[in-house]
Amino acid sequence: MKNVPSFLSRLLNQAAEPPAVPDAEYTVDELALEAGTTVRNLRAYQDRGLLPPPERRGRVGIYNGEHLARLRLIGQLLERGYSIASIRELLDAWEQGRDLAHVLGLEQAIVGAWNLVEPTRLGFDEVQALFGADLTDDNMDLARELGLIEFAGDHLRVLNPRVFSAGVQLYRSGIPLDVLLAQFVAIRRQVEPVSAGIVRMIVEHLVNPLLSGSLPHVSELDDLNRQLLALRPLVEQVVDSELARGLQLSANQELGERVGELLKGFLKR
Repeated sequence: MKNVPSFLSRLLNQAAEPPAVPDAEYTVDELALEAGTTVRNLRAYQDRGLLPPPERRGRVGIYNGEHLARLRLIGQLLERGYSIASIRELLDAWEQGRDLAHVLGLEQAIVGAWNLVEPTRLGFDEVQALFGADLTDDNMDLARELGLIEFAGDHLRVLNPRVFSAGVQLYRSGIPLDVLLAQFVAIRRQVEPVSAGIVRMIVEHLVNPLLSGSLPHVSELDDLNRQLLALRPLVEQVVDSELARGLQLSANQELGERVGELLKGFLKR
């Protein structure tokens, strides 16, 4: 989702550009008048962390062009339906270089709820009972590097129980643990570019047009989130269908070759 936060950051930067006289100075009354707001609102924004404090000169607070730009940006966001709390979170994320797509809720709409799965706790003795002698230090280290497990004192935290459960079932079917982990690495290596392409498609054709000229209204973001959530199952259907097709083709090829070899061996007898 890097395209979204970088694009929105550019819009925020444009909206927050200092006025033509960046060295201008204002008292609190002058700043409120210039920004088209009230002193009461200005102080409220300052108390809630939306506006940096002024420079103190004796008992007088002196504001500058950056304060005016920030006030104008706050006004634009309020006009577009953003709450004070969401503006605070948005500005904090912008200043700290954090993910603005996450703040706006777009990331969750695209990524979905896979990462909301609650980790489960598993004792070391339980893991040992599951995998026996295959539970080597190398396999444990690799599983941790892949983000499948993490050490938590006297136990392990399984970060994605669904993947872990599937791995246990495959292991019980007779596939060695190191082979499963190697295949998981290969799957991730192949899936990440596919996922990146899907996200780029969504961002380019659905998200960026909304952010093409100005900061979006909250209602527009809500509509976009609903649209993305509706599209996600369709994308999953396509991926699942193509995976099933690939499995079928590979199975036919591999099994066909194996059966052919067996038949050739039988005929030579």
